[in-house]
Amino acid sequence: MAVAAMGWATLAEAVSYFANERFDTTHWDAIATDDLKNKVLNMAYNRILYHPDLSGIPEAGSETTVQAIILIKAQCEMAYYLALHLADEDRRKGLQAQAVIEAGIVKEKYWTEMLDNLPVPPFILILLDGFKIAGFFAVGLERDEDKKIGEGEGE
Repeated sequence: MAVAAMGWATLAEAVSYFANERFDTTHWDAIATDDLKNKVLNMAYNRILYHPDLSGIPEAGSETTVQAIILIKAQCEMAYYLALHLADEDRRKGLQAQAVIEAGIVKEKYWTEMLDNLPVPPFILILLDGFKIAGFFAVGLERDEDKKIGEGEGE
């Protein structure tokens, strides 16, 4: 069964992006089949859409044309990041989940606070910066019941 595409970027759009916009495509080119490319694109879509630190990202199909251009680039870049780094990220997160704080000949050190952090490359953060929605906040208002509306303004 073929892997269904999901997200903002179709496989054809991703192929076009890597052919026309990205200089180094080694790890994208190494993905053996279209199904595997769709899998990594789907994973990239999910990482962006459900990332706890990203907000205001529209689901696929609800984005504007201008947003789609940016989201296609972001999904492709995240797919490339995952193709390159996912195996290492999984290994390191696995070590952190086991409470390992130092490992290996090179003496890697792990911050326990980083266990729940999902990395997002800086370029993707820049692309998605315009999607952030300002947070809700409340302001304390006072009212003088003895004054009429507008009374005291402009004095």
